[in-house]
Amino acid sequence: MIDLLQQYLNQAKQPIESANSLPFAAYTNADVYEKEVEQIFHNSWVFICAQQELPNSGDYYCLKVAGESIMILHGQDGTYRALSNNCRHRGTPLLQDGFGNLKDASDAKAGNKIVCPYHAWTFSDAGELKGVPMQGPTKVDKPLHCLPRFALDSWNGLLFVHLGDEPAESLQNHLAGMNEYLAAYDIKRFTQGHTGGFESWQSNWKLAMENAMESYHLFKVHKETLETTTPTRQAYYIAGSPKWTLTGGQILMDQGKISQLIFGKTPEIYQQYVLISLPPSFVGILTYDSFDWIHVMPVSATESLIRSAGVSTSLEGYKDKATQAFTAAFFEEDKVICEHVQKGMSSRRGSGGKLVDMERIVTDFHQYLAQQISGESCGTFFKSDKADAFLNPNIEK
Repeated sequence: MIDLLQQYLNQAKQPIESANSLPFAAYTNADVYEKEVEQIFHNSWVFICAQQELPNSGDYYCLKVAGESIMILHGQDGTYRALSNNCRHRGTPLLQDGFGNLKDASDAKAGNKIVCPYHAWTFSDAGELKGVPMQGPTKVDKPLHCLPRFALDSWNGLLFVHLGDEPAESLQNHLAGMNEYLAAYDIKRFTQGHTGGFESWQSNWKLAMENAMESYHLFKVHKETLETTTPTRQAYYIAGSPKWTLTGGQILMDQGKISQLIFGKTPEIYQQYVLISLPPSFVGILTYDSFDWIHVMPVSATESLIRSAGVSTSLEGYKDKATQAFTAAFFEEDKVICEHVQKGMSSRRGSGGKLVDMERIVTDFHQYLAQQISGESCGTFFKSDKADAFLNPNIEK
């Protein structure tokens, strides 16, 4: 394990000029996986969902973050909170995984409270213990039995949780500098949220993330789907570091439909998409019309849960049958190829080959992994000659 972990870290730290794929065993080894859970998913800012997916008081989202069951709640006071989903009495999961509202999940008389399905201990939507049935002469110290709370913060409506005792840096510092490249797209316009369900992939979480972020495979894996709208040869690197990376590319169809209605023509910037990688669990595609993403959650060294979602100015686009079919098609293509590649990770002779320049974003991701696991800084910020088009977009109004 020590030798494998050291090989993993040594390779992950490399810049693009000398970068190779990670050792294949890093995608199957249970000890490596547990190290990643401890140092990455339980000790860094991890994307969970969007505020737009929880628009109403009492709305919640429950999931397991690498084994830790948590709930994100939209409180009656308008505050979003991240709480443990395990009852402080005997550890029973309080709410079912997925999206819902407290008025539908709890006893009718409980209202916006959380009621344990085992012994009916009752908690407020802020995690405070409010009721203990039939406790008799035994005194239960309610302040000592509140649900544990985790650090929660947002970036452009996206909610991130930190499960560690104390975040080493704020989310805003972690993502500093990225907004200036995205100003032309005005993400805050997207007030409507579309939620997709999780599906299981028999693939290591890193493999799923790498596949989601790089455009190198589109011409081969997605030649009848994504390659027809966002071709591989038109993809490029914008700017990035181990903390976040932006790449882009040309959109060949439906170019800036909204901007065309507003301006009578399509500004060049709106003919480009921006891919946003926010490790360890988020890869999004931003266009003028919407902001869509996949969310990757590890289950084991060889299984991941993948969820799609997005935000826009309207939900009509998500209801379009042709769009749904297109999305389902390329998602299935990604699932098939990731599960196929995962089979190759069992090779004892596999050590990982050279990464090409189109995979620079993958080296950023690998350097993020190395930083989180080792605690040592590596990698630097890189900005390509494409960056100025996003920093100084030519938008005529």
